[in-house]
Amino acid sequence: MALAVIAVFVVFSLYGDFLWFSALDYENVFLTIIGYRLGLFTLTAVLSLLVFYQSYRVTSANLRQAGVGSLPGLYPIVLVAMAFLIGLTYASSWDTVLRFLHATSFGVSDPVLGREVAFYVYLLPFVNLILGFAFLVSGVALVFALLAYAFPFIVTMEQRVESPETDVSFDIQGYLSFLRDHAYSHLVTIFGVLLILQGGSFFLNRYELLYSTRGAVFGMGATDQRVFLPLFGLLAVTSVLGGLVVLANAWVRDFRAVYVPVAIIVGFLLIGQGAGFVYQDFVVEPDEFNKEAQFIENEIEFTNAAYALDRVDEREFPVSETLTREQVDANPGTIENVRLWDPKPLLTTYNELQIFRTYYQFTDVDVDRYDIDGRERQVMISARELEFGALPQESRSWVNRHLVYTHGYGVAMSPVSETTADGLPEFYIQDIPPNSTDGVEVTQPRIYYGETTTDYAIVNTGTRELDYPSGEQNVYTNYDGDGGVVLDSSLKKLVYAFKFSDPQIFFSDSVTAESRLQFNRDIQTRAPQIAPFLDYDRDPYVVVSEGELFWIYDAYTTTDAYPYSDRVQFKGERANYVRNSVKVVVDADTGETTYYVAEPDDPLIQTYRKAFPGLFEDFERMPEDLQQHVRYPEDAFRVQANQYLEYHMKDPQVFYNKEDEWRTPNEVSRGQEIAMDPYYVIMTFPGEDNPEFVMIQPYIPAGRQNMIGWLGARSDPPKYGRLDAYLFSKQQLIYGPMQIESRIDQDADISQQITLWSESGSSVIRGNLLAIPIDDTVMYVEPLFLESREQGALPELKRVILTHGDDVVMEPSLEEAIAVQVGAARAEPSVGGAGLTEAELERARTLYGEAQAALQDGDFATYAERISELGELLEGAEDRESGTTEDRETGNTTSARAVG
Repeated sequence: MALAVIAVFVVFSLYGDFLWFSALDYENVFLTIIGYRLGLFTLTAVLSLLVFYQSYRVTSANLRQAGVGSLPGLYPIVLVAMAFLIGLTYASSWDTVLRFLHATSFGVSDPVLGREVAFYVYLLPFVNLILGFAFLVSGVALVFALLAYAFPFIVTMEQRVESPETDVSFDIQGYLSFLRDHAYSHLVTIFGVLLILQGGSFFLNRYELLYSTRGAVFGMGATDQRVFLPLFGLLAVTSVLGGLVVLANAWVRDFRAVYVPVAIIVGFLLIGQGAGFVYQDFVVEPDEFNKEAQFIENEIEFTNAAYALDRVDEREFPVSETLTREQVDANPGTIENVRLWDPKPLLTTYNELQIFRTYYQFTDVDVDRYDIDGRERQVMISARELEFGALPQESRSWVNRHLVYTHGYGVAMSPVSETTADGLPEFYIQDIPPNSTDGVEVTQPRIYYGETTTDYAIVNTGTRELDYPSGEQNVYTNYDGDGGVVLDSSLKKLVYAFKFSDPQIFFSDSVTAESRLQFNRDIQTRAPQIAPFLDYDRDPYVVVSEGELFWIYDAYTTTDAYPYSDRVQFKGERANYVRNSVKVVVDADTGETTYYVAEPDDPLIQTYRKAFPGLFEDFERMPEDLQQHVRYPEDAFRVQANQYLEYHMKDPQVFYNKEDEWRTPNEVSRGQEIAMDPYYVIMTFPGEDNPEFVMIQPYIPAGRQNMIGWLGARSDPPKYGRLDAYLFSKQQLIYGPMQIESRIDQDADISQQITLWSESGSSVIRGNLLAIPIDDTVMYVEPLFLESREQGALPELKRVILTHGDDVVMEPSLEEAIAVQVGAARAEPSVGGAGLTEAELERARTLYGEAQAALQDGDFATYAERISELGELLEGAEDRESGTTEDRETGNTTSARAVG
């Protein structure tokens, strides 16, 4: 009965999944994967059962012939169960078989054994799978045979223990004679097969040497080639011959024919290990570089190819120590897109200013770029998703969870570099319904599919869905999209009632024939459910395109079988080949999920395209507006940037000596020294004209803190995916991030201001330090946020620290900091005798009004702060006429307004 219930659940669940795939027009993907799984399960389970049955039949016959009893009835049931478990285990290896059957050449061969890379990526794992299966089944058969032959002896011993007064006789000598006369041939035959299989394993170990970590090389090294390569060949021949001798011994019955081959194999293994130790320590290591040089070269070449680092365009970058006004004015795309807002404080601000109801939540802030008034602007954007768990407990009914609160609503978007007079973000998109101030309109704001939509939803029901709150009232809607499975039959309702263990799906009167069941709605579940053979990025990001909301999710093809390529941990698994070959686009309203191939030359994605011909689309078929929001993903760039720390050294001797090894720098955040993550900037590359959206990673030399260069990955078409490295002179000192952090800490004016803020009841948050390349130089920008220690306080962006060379400046805005550093831009027409621009005059009025309001409320700290800012504003107007105060003795330029 229990098995029947389990079978019903399994069948209903599979049918429910098939309907879901069919609703997405991916039923062929589902059937292909199920076909491979079912085929492998059936093949391995049946073969296992045949082997077990044959062994059981021989064992039973031998026991009957010897007259020592029979096997219990549970024994064959255990064998069937074991075959079933083996089938289930190997069904999960369907991807290995699929890759083998649709293998695509890499066009590269390994330089030692001469095998094409496809052999290692496709064929070797497949053969290992077959060999492992055969070894497992034979081993299990041997263990069960030994237990079966020992069963009469075990039963007799138990009877003697339980009833010592009973005369239970057992002829030990006769039993041993039985084993020799009847069981010997059976057991020896299985053992001989195992020896032959071990010979096959030794032979494959020759190829596994290309992943060796012995010595100074990843992959086959000198000791592997000279000692272990011939050793494994010798062991393979010895094991196969020994296995044949053991099989022949089933008739000869000389036990020496069993243990002598085993002894020889063990002897060869011990001698080989000893020889390897001696050769490595006394031949290779005394002259290690010369012995390993050709193998080090192989490692460098293949690792660079596997991680696409052979595409890096390296350029020498002579850094100028001067930043001029002309350079700033010539790079407006870079300057106006310097990211001042950090994701963490901005997320807090979004959740305070833009959720409006407890059941909404912003969970992540992403960086992207949009065309705003004809200019590419870098923005922060976050989706306002549903947080059902935030509702009061009494409101968390089944109807509310699945029929009413079905979707999130809209996004918040703000430029990375702009703030209000209060230090809060300016918004391009805000509020419910979405209010756009700069032309990025949202006409379809509903988010049925997102990052946190883990519950299933039923739409088009007899119960209206909450659309969005409007004042004291709510606006309701009925879903008009085509996302989800139509529940147009009682069978479908029953299937999903079983699948989700939720009878309400079947019995609810609100669920009609027009209702649609939406599940697998969160992107991190949805995309892998369709294409589980890909690896996925940690961070899908929301995009506004043509008024609608979409999610873009980066996917990767990986393997750990690329020869000579150094292995890393990627997405929790071992890998030594990574390609960001797929961009997954999910419609936030309908859930339509499309897989676009971004790297068609990748052999692995070509393999999957053969296996799943209806799944993938060419990248060119992605809507043009969505293409403008494709970005180089952080996970791929991070692993490439980390490998580049060592593998930028192309000369084998430099690589061996680690003469030019780099590391990623640290920065200071919230009082802690942390690793500096790669980050997106909009910048113009040296020698080029147009600003681009780029992810960059600065580098410092190992053991030092100065900056040695940076790696950039381009995101804008048509140069998407291009990697550029700018390498600084080793004879020139360019301050690195931690050196800049130290200079900031040592600046007396900045330290004094931070102390004043802290004493007045505020927490000072130091934002991300960004190194911004601009023409032939690098400037550093770090924002400072103030956050009141009171509950519910908002982080406010209050100051911007700009550092270039020896100059450290802290000002209320980046523009003012730049003006102090390199001089003011051509001033706007001034108003009145104070020399204020229109914008400054408006800000002065705001500051004065806020100061007076604080004075009336008795808030003297705020009053003093606003008056201080007003004074800074007036001083700024004077500075434009009189210039900045320069310390001629130290060469430092420090703003007189840093103290405030």
